[in-house]
Amino acid sequence: MTDRPRTIWQSSTLHFVLVFGSLVFALPYFWLVGTSFKLDKEVQSDKVTILPQRPIPRPVSPYIDERHFHQIERPDFVARDPWQGWMRRLIEEELRGFVEKWLDSGADGRADDLDRETVLAELTEGVYDHVRNLLPVETWKADEATFRGALRETLKPEYAVEAFNQAYRYFALGKVLVKDINYHVTDLVGQAPIDQVWTIASGPIEMRPGSEAGRPVGVMHYDFTKGDALEVFTVRDLPFDFDSDFKRLSLSFRRDQTWHELQVLIEVDGWLLRSTAPKYLSEDTWWDVIYQEPGPDDLRVSRQYILLERVARGPLYDHGPRKMKLRVQLFKSSTPEAYWAKSTENYRKAFEQVPFWDYFKTSVFLVIANVIGTALSCSLAAFAFSRLTWPGRDLCFILVLATLMIPPQVTMIPSFVIYRYLGWYNTLAPLWVPNCLAVNAFAIFLLRQSMKGIPRDLEEAAKIDGCGWFRIYWTIALPLMRPTLAAISIFTFMFVWNDFMTPLIYVNDYRLYPLALGLFSFMAGRENQFTLIMAGSMIMTIPVILTFFFAQRHFIQGVTMTGMKN
Repeated sequence: MTDRPRTIWQSSTLHFVLVFGSLVFALPYFWLVGTSFKLDKEVQSDKVTILPQRPIPRPVSPYIDERHFHQIERPDFVARDPWQGWMRRLIEEELRGFVEKWLDSGADGRADDLDRETVLAELTEGVYDHVRNLLPVETWKADEATFRGALRETLKPEYAVEAFNQAYRYFALGKVLVKDINYHVTDLVGQAPIDQVWTIASGPIEMRPGSEAGRPVGVMHYDFTKGDALEVFTVRDLPFDFDSDFKRLSLSFRRDQTWHELQVLIEVDGWLLRSTAPKYLSEDTWWDVIYQEPGPDDLRVSRQYILLERVARGPLYDHGPRKMKLRVQLFKSSTPEAYWAKSTENYRKAFEQVPFWDYFKTSVFLVIANVIGTALSCSLAAFAFSRLTWPGRDLCFILVLATLMIPPQVTMIPSFVIYRYLGWYNTLAPLWVPNCLAVNAFAIFLLRQSMKGIPRDLEEAAKIDGCGWFRIYWTIALPLMRPTLAAISIFTFMFVWNDFMTPLIYVNDYRLYPLALGLFSFMAGRENQFTLIMAGSMIMTIPVILTFFFAQRHFIQGVTMTGMKN
């Protein structure tokens, strides 16, 4: 009896169900990938989206972010007919008129340099966000005249001020702190007027005084339509000798979400020092960035600073005894550069703060050692159980299978006592040596079933040619078990790569952490930084996905062929 061919409708339905099911199950992973590219404020938004917001490398700053507030939308408890008939039009007219009066009053001079229409549109939406939650439900259900009167009584100038401050984006430089090796902190700027602190070196920029939390700051008005880079600098006195006592420098600046690249250079005692990694004007918040030369602190688990490297030396960089010149450069980013900067922002933070490469190398070593050890030791045991005849073979195989029914929690404490007695605690030995001793009963079973399918004729022919048992194992059995070995290797790789409990028990030195435990230590204290957590999770999952993607044919073939004869 032959199978009847499927009709086009049946095939189409089957493919649709498979594709739809794949998309449903892949949705959480798409959300993880999208979140790893987002900024913190995008995750904290009241609207849930999978894709991150598009970065815009604006050439002029300060500016009003027209994407900060949502458009004027109908509240859920308001009927559609009055909203579409008169309510929305009335709200837009009243709020726009209110914002125009506030702008004309000159209450905030910062708005004079901005595009008026953009300010009007964005502040109208911002004021609506305030009054929407202030008006009682009965007012929303009232007639047009009553609603207009209640709306006018609710409007206050501070709502426009708050909306303006929320949507206003600007780049500013604040305090400059230095710390010596005795951890004494010195403020190099203090309350000095901004024109006595920073000097414009080059570029299309104008510096204006500002204030933040009672401290003077320098607001940078720049226009990258007239140039691609700018630089400002300050020369300050140090309270210590730089070469012998310098610990770190902290620069405070406010980002304007333009994704332009910021670079810091220091000239002191005839040396030019440059930051090894740039910073981007990503979000719209103040940020304290710490710069420090390489030293013992680099061995810590979490590094919260950017390294300084000495790139040049000469009299040009000597400004006198105990004097330091701090240079801040800003380079224009193109649209592709802005996309790349945002896509890698969270990943750069993760690699800057945690030695992920060390964790990665440890995990790679453990994976290679476990995969090779499991494949060789378990295949030898499987060969003995399937091809050799010896007393008690079947009983021993039953005992091996019986170990599958023992929960690993039962052997956890005895194993720890044994490894500690052997001196293996706080080393990597417990993480790979056992798998070189054929302790994987499932792998032995799978390989044994695969070897039982090898024809005896090949074995007999090899014996006639003078091959011993090990030669038969190495030249005949192993090559024919390649699909099953590939499946075992994938299983072992996924288990070792994702293993968290075993290194947590046996490893106490963070320098020996594999990636799973290193990622856990990275997440500690960052429970609310979801974007960094998702970026770390992506780093963890990419090798697993790539391994299965490229080895899925061998994996499926190894599982399906197990136990088949000839």
